[in-house]
Amino acid sequence: MNKQYSEAEYKKIVPKLVAKMKADGEYGEFFPVEYSPYGYNESTASEYYPLSREEVLAKGWRWQDDLPGTRGQETLPPENISDTIQDVPATIEQEILACQCGKNYKLIPQEVVFYRQQNLPIPRFCPFCRHLERIALRNPRRLYHRQCMCEQSGHQHTGKCAVEFETTYAPDRPERVYCETCYQKEIY
Repeated sequence: MNKQYSEAEYKKIVPKLVAKMKADGEYGEFFPVEYSPYGYNESTASEYYPLSREEVLAKGWRWQDDLPGTRGQETLPPENISDTIQDVPATIEQEILACQCGKNYKLIPQEVVFYRQQNLPIPRFCPFCRHLERIALRNPRRLYHRQCMCEQSGHQHTGKCAVEFETTYAPDRPERVYCETCYQKEIY
């Protein structure tokens, strides 16, 4: 494919390629993961579908053992950082901090200004670990078949609502899940 084709040749070869790709189940699909130049743990796929190193390698995919980042260069140990933002020196922006994962990170001036304005402590984790903590707060990428839990009168049903739906809230979670109609009636 890395050569110039005349228009006539192109129009002849494309239907053959499309037919072959359809027969192989490749047409309209993403490139196979084994052709990716990146390790699975370097992609956002690992955030949504976490797999261990062994599981990734068993599938024949790439894994990056030596993720980029500096380590062991910290100039300010975590135990020497005050928990109170007012006690943090103005020179904190010049310091190299260490995360619990071992990676070093720095704070930018705008970040320190924000922490001071909001009266927030200096983060003890690198941006990547903070991102993973936020990802962990999300519901899993899985749908559960549930029934509306509304039992209130005046919501166009008697007794418990019979509406069924799919939700990311697992049945063993403590949150009450309502169908859209009951939810709208409840909040308005």
